[in-house]
Amino acid sequence: MKIPFSLLPPPLVEKFSKLVIFARLGNIASTFFPSLHQQLLQIESTTNPREYTSMAIVASFFNSVFILILGLILSTVAGKQVLIPAFIGTFLIGLISLLTIQTYPKIMANKRARKLENELVPAMRQLLIQVKSGVPLFEAMTGVCDGYGEVSLEFRKMVRKINAGIPMQEVLEEKSRGTASLQFRRVLWQIGNALRVGTDVGKALEEIISDLVLEKIDDIRRYGQELSPWTMIYMLAAIVTPSLGITMMLVIISFLGVDVPKIVFAAVIVFITGFQLFFTDFVRSRRPAIEDI
Repeated sequence: MKIPFSLLPPPLVEKFSKLVIFARLGNIASTFFPSLHQQLLQIESTTNPREYTSMAIVASFFNSVFILILGLILSTVAGKQVLIPAFIGTFLIGLISLLTIQTYPKIMANKRARKLENELVPAMRQLLIQVKSGVPLFEAMTGVCDGYGEVSLEFRKMVRKINAGIPMQEVLEEKSRGTASLQFRRVLWQIGNALRVGTDVGKALEEIISDLVLEKIDDIRRYGQELSPWTMIYMLAAIVTPSLGITMMLVIISFLGVDVPKIVFAAVIVFITGFQLFFTDFVRSRRPAIEDI
């Protein structure tokens, strides 16, 4: 598996991770991340937690070494002693790199879960229509293997395994353990339970779709309630504070007779621009998908 945020090329990261010292450190450090195994499973990685943690330690170590060397070079060029800040920066970069790399599988799993849930309702409606029309469940699952994004991709994987001779119920249970989406997991559980007890799969799908739609409506309602405080924060941070702050600063400085450095105005513009980009992306990321209900 390719390690993110690494300044060292992936082949070298993998090679160094097999050294005894890094392998032992990875074996010890992996115990502090008990959920890493499930997260790697959810992103369909064949790397085990010990190997992944070993590679994370290697990447973090060489990231720190690069920062240390860069700090020493800058210290030599500037003719100033910055050893203490360089060592502090080295430690912080190493720690941040390790924690970031270790949480990367969780981030990717949540991203896949969001993509799954965005297309889940229309896919389940298509599955329900086919099942209600008398189409066998396996054929209905084949019918949603295209046109529904990440959901179609997951169904193609399940259909492929069923075609290989693995029982459908076993495939559903295995897939439910390997997904980070709670909604998709519940869908698979409901279908699997219906097959196990011999009840009507169509009725189970109707209940699933009803629950999913209600959850979407609740998400939209919560999102609407969240917008008011976020709008207030935006008004304060991006409009009120910069305008009033600059006005007060100019008034005070005019009494003191001090010139305002031009860098201050440039810094304010950069701050406002960066904050607005961040805020826009943040609000967009929290917006629930409503095109599928």
